[in-house]
Amino acid sequence: MLIPPRGLLLDFGGVIAESERTIVEPDDFVAMLHDLIGGGVAPDLIEADLEAGARAYSRWRDAMARPFSPTEITHQQFWRDFVCADWPARAQAAVLARASELAYRWTDRGPAWRLRDGVVGVLDAAAAARIPVGVVSNTLCGAPFRDFLTRVGVGDRFAAQIYSDEAGVRKPNPAMIFLATRALGLSPADVWFVGDTPLRDILAARRAGVGYAILVRSDRERRPDDPRAVPDASVESMVDVHRMLREVFGK
Repeated sequence: MLIPPRGLLLDFGGVIAESERTIVEPDDFVAMLHDLIGGGVAPDLIEADLEAGARAYSRWRDAMARPFSPTEITHQQFWRDFVCADWPARAQAAVLARASELAYRWTDRGPAWRLRDGVVGVLDAAAAARIPVGVVSNTLCGAPFRDFLTRVGVGDRFAAQIYSDEAGVRKPNPAMIFLATRALGLSPADVWFVGDTPLRDILAARRAGVGYAILVRSDRERRPDDPRAVPDASVESMVDVHRMLREVFGK
């Protein structure tokens, strides 16, 4: 028998929101960088380095899904090490001086983002049960996530928002969960956690001792290769999570 949670933690991408694209439109970003660095690197090389940087960062994220306590790279590290490592010093300096602004623009998906079906219902059910909700998300830049939630009118429904670039650590580091539950005034055993990746979300939940871990299907889901990354429940959508909350609270 399920024990009603005293709090709820949600991942962002694939759980709260989804989008049709993963980064800004490349042509626009190339032109912006080319202007920023005063033409110090040819546009075709900028585009190639952006694509290579995105691939390298993706591989790095996958590798960091195994250590117990991975840290998140800084905005400056992303641009210096993954994108413009071979650029002239002056071009690198121009990029690093605006690293956080560029990380925001790189992460922001603007109108391509939308709330997943069922999310508003989940927030409504949590509010009806008077339990706090928090966001726990790995990201290069959390600021556009926070701005998106405000823009679509649900930002004030979250009692805490924990993003890896701001926290300095990333899932499956259990510190991400601890930061969120501390902000909610709860223990990990008191909360349900909903994620969409076994090796980041579910493993982090297990390491932190979360009361109930739910895996929701998304296009980012991968088969776990760690027996600790098995969820308590797997569901198709956030509509199912809404149903589970209604059932456990009898509403």
